[in-house]
Amino acid sequence: MWAHSWKKVSLWVLLMSFSSVSTSAVDRVSIRAKADSVGHDVSFSEYTHVYKTKRVSSTYPIKIKMKGGSLLVTSRHSQMLPVYKGNGVFYGLFRLNKGTNWISGLPKGTYIINNSKVTVS
Repeated sequence: MWAHSWKKVSLWVLLMSFSSVSTSAVDRVSIRAKADSVGHDVSFSEYTHVYKTKRVSSTYPIKIKMKGGSLLVTSRHSQMLPVYKGNGVFYGLFRLNKGTNWISGLPKGTYIINNSKVTVS
């Protein structure tokens, strides 16, 4: 019983000591990592836990055309194609084979593919 109440008291003291730190000082703390696993610079705020990374494009050049509600993507190499929503949020990663590829089933909206905006209607 004594050990259990001692843990509560020490936890309470610990929490009270951290509550005296002003949040404005914590807001100003920012960490800059050297690189993420892909090799891009990553910055994030320690207090808000918001991560900001650079958008990635495909490795080799591609050609994109709209055909109905689907995208016709032509590539000379097999590669992965990252697709982002119009606001910059990552949507998905699509595997492209050498030659002609169809990407269908995307909801209506604007997407960023290879740093260019594509509208699916």
